[in-house]
Amino acid sequence: MEYKYDHFGVPIKQKRHGMIYFPEYKVWCSDYESDLYRIEWIFFEQESEMHPLVQIVSHVCFLVTNIGKAVLGKKILMEPTHYQGYQMAFIEEKGVPIEFIQPPTA
Repeated sequence: MEYKYDHFGVPIKQKRHGMIYFPEYKVWCSDYESDLYRIEWIFFEQESEMHPLVQIVSHVCFLVTNIGKAVLGKKILMEPTHYQGYQMAFIEEKGVPIEFIQPPTA
């Protein structure tokens, strides 16, 4: 399995200017694609149902070609989910959340 770095997500306590809202998750995110190091600043609304670990611990995200294989046998925080043509999932590894994204072309 090949893992390609995509971004580093950092939970924050206050929204920042220019963040994008994802109502399905009650989350506000910065545009990490415009950041030199691909840092994603994330503000979770109080009602967000994202796993608590994802809400308080920074995560690294990798692009994968097979999200099912990426999560197989792992402690899953968020099952693989389709979102805007992509698939995404979160696992926990040694107390740290890790996100996987499978692009539509994979």
